[in-house]
Amino acid sequence: MTGAEKQILLVDDEASVRSVWERYLQRWGYSYDLAASGAKGLQLARENRYQILVTDLAMPDLPGQELLRTLKQEQPELAIIVVTGHGTVEVAVQIMKAGAYDFITKPINFVHAELVIKNCLEQLAAQRETRRLQRLAADLEALNDLKEKFIAITNHELRTPVGVIRNVAELLEREIDASGEAGLLVEMLSRSSAQLAEIVAQMHEISRAKSDKLQLQPGRFCLATLCQEVIAECWLVLQRRRLHLTASIPDELSITADRVKLKKVLRELVQNAIKFTADEGSIAIAAHRDGDHRLRLTVTDTGVGIPEENLDRIFELFYEVGDALHHHSSADDFLGGGMGVGLSIVNDIVTAHHGTVEVASTVDKGTTFTVTLPANGTQEGGS
Repeated sequence: MTGAEKQILLVDDEASVRSVWERYLQRWGYSYDLAASGAKGLQLARENRYQILVTDLAMPDLPGQELLRTLKQEQPELAIIVVTGHGTVEVAVQIMKAGAYDFITKPINFVHAELVIKNCLEQLAAQRETRRLQRLAADLEALNDLKEKFIAITNHELRTPVGVIRNVAELLEREIDASGEAGLLVEMLSRSSAQLAEIVAQMHEISRAKSDKLQLQPGRFCLATLCQEVIAECWLVLQRRRLHLTASIPDELSITADRVKLKKVLRELVQNAIKFTADEGSIAIAAHRDGDHRLRLTVTDTGVGIPEENLDRIFELFYEVGDALHHHSSADDFLGGGMGVGLSIVNDIVTAHHGTVEVASTVDKGTTFTVTLPANGTQEGGS
């Protein structure tokens, strides 16, 4: 078809009727074409794009019912309204069975005709929007499937070679003098392979979580001790960045959970705070019981904060608040970039423990992540 889409094609073999229709179509503000016969209407419908065809039923060359049948086969999306002088139930049933949107009886009540056309255009607009949303949903589903396949393939294909590189780096560290140039190269290899191994480990964690295979091994442990372990692991970067970290967790506070995974949750939240807090800033870890059966853990920083429009997306896989195309990869430097998977893993682990993770943030003032967990354990083996 050629030409811009018009709203209505009016087909009637009587000039006086077409004239009246034209006055009303102009008054209602619709774009339209007029056809003086069924054959001309068919020609125009094939050459142009219309949303609605309004056709008389009784025409000598090509009756409206034949025009209806032909165009519904060629253009199923075209809405057709039939004008008939035979306002019987039988005729109405035949017209609707043939695919008409509606019918208008003669003598024409143009108040009713305006309402029929208005309702038809609104329904067509709703159908177009529905199709657009369906296409968008299909595209998003395809992208999500591609993303999960990428995660699975990356996890499977990289684990073995990365493990080999890591083992070789550790072997060279033991065999080569660390003071020479070769020692410096080995140190670089070891550090880079460790970062790569961490990335693969994260991909493995994501792959298991997305396939509902995140298995938990719950046990009772002291939360304060676990917190001190995380602080010790971050101590060097805290010193280098002159970040002030405090922990307020009662020594007697314990929880039944997967210790390894909960440590990962706390480590990811602390590393996130380190990344988005400027040098000499502050980070605070706190925990307390929330009633008899729940425990609340918070990590608060005085960092850059998160814009309100980004808060709903920060737990999405691969999402980063900053510009992913212009960042430098570092888990330690201020505003150092990453893969955008840490908070997604946090959410997956907390969810597997039947808990929740929430965030509150103010730009240029800081952020607080709050993890709420059952204090006395989850279902055995995870969810």
